[in-house]
Amino acid sequence: MLTTIEDIYLGRQPILDREQRIYAFELLFRSGSANRAVIVDDVSATSAVIIRTLSEFGIETVLGKYPGFINCDTAFLMSDEIELLPPEKVVLEILETAVATDAVQHRCIDLKEKGFRFALDDFRGTNSANRQFLPLVDIIKVDIFKMIPSQLEAVTREVTGLNALLLAEKVESQEEFARCSALGYHLFQGYYFSRPEIIAGKRLSPAHVTVIRLLALIQQDAELAEIEEIFKQHPTLGVNLLRLANSAATGLRSPLRSIGSAIVILGRRQLQRWLLLLMLAEGSQGAGSQPLLHLAATRGRFMELVALHGKGGTVLADGAFIAGIVSVMDALLGLPMEKVVTSLGLAPEVSLALVRREGSVGELLNLAQALEEEDQGAVVEFVAAHSQSGVDLLNQTQGKALAWANSIILAT
Repeated sequence: MLTTIEDIYLGRQPILDREQRIYAFELLFRSGSANRAVIVDDVSATSAVIIRTLSEFGIETVLGKYPGFINCDTAFLMSDEIELLPPEKVVLEILETAVATDAVQHRCIDLKEKGFRFALDDFRGTNSANRQFLPLVDIIKVDIFKMIPSQLEAVTREVTGLNALLLAEKVESQEEFARCSALGYHLFQGYYFSRPEIIAGKRLSPAHVTVIRLLALIQQDAELAEIEEIFKQHPTLGVNLLRLANSAATGLRSPLRSIGSAIVILGRRQLQRWLLLLMLAEGSQGAGSQPLLHLAATRGRFMELVALHGKGGTVLADGAFIAGIVSVMDALLGLPMEKVVTSLGLAPEVSLALVRREGSVGELLNLAQALEEEDQGAVVEFVAAHSQSGVDLLNQTQGKALAWANSIILAT
């Protein structure tokens, strides 16, 4: 059985630099079929990703201001389709299955002359298949999965001194990040940055405490005057609120000058969302927090859009959005999720989703995380439940979520 173009959905994983800021994203293609072995025609599959990226979403929507790494086997390297990609926006990632024949080497040289950059994927030591690629590539991706320290050091020595950046992939802990950083790696890929590092006795910043107080008041449906008083005690927050409300009320004859009027214009639902994003933006000033802002904004909007296609309506969609945003706050704040949930006073179904991954919102959160990581179980179940529209729905909602997240992040 051959996977068709319609079976393939997009995935995106961040690549970070030594300061744990986003350097690029890797674009991935996977099958929504229950049979993971059905991808036979890699050239067709990769071409489908390119077509969707360029024509349906636009490469700027998927990548924002960052470059994208795209997997290339030998056949795709040799194809004419590869030249449809903008060289300044992509890094061509040579798969470990590729063999550096004379023809392939000449093709790589030709593409480099046209402005393309290359990365060598899944490097775990020099062999006859990859040796000739090493002088040609700009980035070497070392697969550190299950490597003991001595093995990692030996593999790193093989490529140290080459004219290429070293990228450690499948980094799953802060300890692994620190080890690779000490060995001279420049770039890092893996979900270590979203693993919370719980620090006993850690205190929230004053800005976070204020935002949490406001969120709690909104959740409790407090009087307008009580919410307004908190804003008055924090002038910077009040000014930002007025700015936001004025931009949302462009049809008014004169600008808003009252905090209370601004809250009324925005509405409590919009105010809650803005405060959650503000809380993320405040936390994203620290090392390693920038990718969490991208992850949270994309995840929240994706979950909301998928929920709107179901039977739960706006109530489920609102809960899904909030759960997606809050789902990274344990890592952002360095606090257990139970404590984060309690401090925010979230609705029971949202709390259940965040702490135990249960309920309708929990299922959506599992789906969002499955798209980001290597677990296809939740994706296959979703596709099967939505018959022919499953993969298309995933791609459409992801495209819209990425576009929204990029616009939000540019505004913060």
